[in-house]
Amino acid sequence: MSATATTGTHRTPTAQLWRRLWRFVGPHKGKLVAVVVLNAAAAVADVFSFTLLVPFFNAFFKSDALLPATGTIGTLLNATIGFLLDEQDRMGSLRNVLLIVIAAVTLKNALVWLAGQVGVTLQEFVVRDLRNALYAHLLRLPLPWFTRNKVGQVIARVLNDTATANTVVTELVTRSLWSGAQVIATLVAMFTTSWRLSLAALVIAPVTIGAIQPVLRKLRKGYRRLGNEQGEMTSLVQEVVSGVRLVKSYRAEAREDAKFTARNEAYAKGFVRVGRLALLSGPVTETLGTFTAVIILWYGAQLVLKEGALTGAELLVFLVQVMRLLQPLKQLSQAPSAAQQSLASAERIFDVLDAPSETANDRGTRTAAVFAQSLAFEGVGFRYDGGAAALTDVTFCARKGEVVALVGASGAGKSTLVDLIPRFLDPTHGRILLDGVDLRDIRLDALRSLTGIVSQDTVLFNDTVRANVAFGRPDATPAQLAAAAQAANALAFIEALPQGWDTNLGERGTRLSGGQRQRLAIARALVSDPPILILDEATSALDVESERLVQEAIDRLLVGRTVFVIAHRLATIQHADRILVLDGGSLVEEGSHATLLARGGAYARLHALQFDRRRADPTDADGEVMPAAAAVD
Repeated sequence: MSATATTGTHRTPTAQLWRRLWRFVGPHKGKLVAVVVLNAAAAVADVFSFTLLVPFFNAFFKSDALLPATGTIGTLLNATIGFLLDEQDRMGSLRNVLLIVIAAVTLKNALVWLAGQVGVTLQEFVVRDLRNALYAHLLRLPLPWFTRNKVGQVIARVLNDTATANTVVTELVTRSLWSGAQVIATLVAMFTTSWRLSLAALVIAPVTIGAIQPVLRKLRKGYRRLGNEQGEMTSLVQEVVSGVRLVKSYRAEAREDAKFTARNEAYAKGFVRVGRLALLSGPVTETLGTFTAVIILWYGAQLVLKEGALTGAELLVFLVQVMRLLQPLKQLSQAPSAAQQSLASAERIFDVLDAPSETANDRGTRTAAVFAQSLAFEGVGFRYDGGAAALTDVTFCARKGEVVALVGASGAGKSTLVDLIPRFLDPTHGRILLDGVDLRDIRLDALRSLTGIVSQDTVLFNDTVRANVAFGRPDATPAQLAAAAQAANALAFIEALPQGWDTNLGERGTRLSGGQRQRLAIARALVSDPPILILDEATSALDVESERLVQEAIDRLLVGRTVFVIAHRLATIQHADRILVLDGGSLVEEGSHATLLARGGAYARLHALQFDRRRADPTDADGEVMPAAAAVD
């Protein structure tokens, strides 16, 4: 099974899927046993109530005896209700029989209700465990996995596929177990009535099962394809809702509407095709079952009229049992087709669960890490799966307390380089040493406790201000949170919010301005107090006053830390201890601002190009430096 692509088409054997799903049912075996016992008892009560029709029909047809003198049915009825029947008082006997029928049916329905209650609990607990396992594993997948998979597809697996996989448990617990118990109990009653008629009734079963197998195979494939298409729709909706400002600004509503309509149309047509297949099993089963009933009626008439092997009452009861058998058999025949959608969803879920997690790939043995001296890159290279090299032979050393700036064009490798520090990625060549220890020898949680990140795209959660600021250190005291907010120039606006620290920020913190979001992110980093800080310059899109407040907060954040700054505007990194110039994944220059300007190389050209552009347009505040090649031109 694919360990990386959630849209893979590899088909897992059905038996293997059932075994894996059973692992989630296993912890709830007690509830499953209770459902089985309750359903079995209900089925026995159900069959017994219809067996009581034998004395009723015998009385109605004025037979010599109310109960058969011989045979299993006669023995059973004599042992259970014989003392309530009186040949001399047939109306009184019928009254007693009908009262027992009412009692048996009432008992059956009470047991079915109890089984349903336990079954609902079982199925919801199984889905809960499955969803928890999927979400927990999702959080531990490596960063490249998320770049290969669309957000909508991931959401569809966590929410939609786990709910759809519930159908397997639903079919197993709330319907199939009940139907199976009915079938078994009815078959036992049928064989006690007439084994020859029972064998005739069962001849058609293998034919029915074999007839629908090709349909089941097509259903499984179709449901998996539908799951992928639904994920694509979810992804499209997520993208458009997140970027609705852009959609409106470019008057793209009609175009995006057309895209969604096309995908929705494809999904609807696919669902119709699958639905037509799913609907075949019921009519096929019912038609074959009716054909069986007619054959039984003909054969049974011969046993009554010609051979005398059955009484008329026993034949009528047998036919009632056969007709009662049709509905549970129909449900059982439909269960495999209904399960195909669940199994397809289970495949998609296990695609994610089978993707190796960061912890599974973590070979580190050091459970504690301290940054005392330096962080050194030695011949570091990195290549994404199937792509060109993102970094090539990068070598430098950042000493404790230094501010290291990374500059270069888009795609030069700046983000990839800083992603190697907390081991979001591991080098494909070379090594990175923390005080002489390879980062790969340090456990991930220990290493990441040393790093903090403040990015230009501030991430805030739909939670309170307090929870967002304390995200990296949930045990922080109110005094520590207030001190961090004060240092980040955020305390004043936090206290001015409607509920202060308990104000909910909304999705991605959209209730705040860009400058306020950045100051909260800085306060969050200050609370965590990491010795190594990764800073994606956060002031380029802010107004002058917000930029001043954020820059002041950043200056406080830098004190005493080793900082890696991804620089978009060169004017903000002139006081960096070291500037690394990247081009095409290679480190082409290294030094201070003054040294690099004096050298007249790639940095000087980038600086001149950006300075000339801003001098020509003083309002230009965008900070992405141009490629070195452009400066040469």
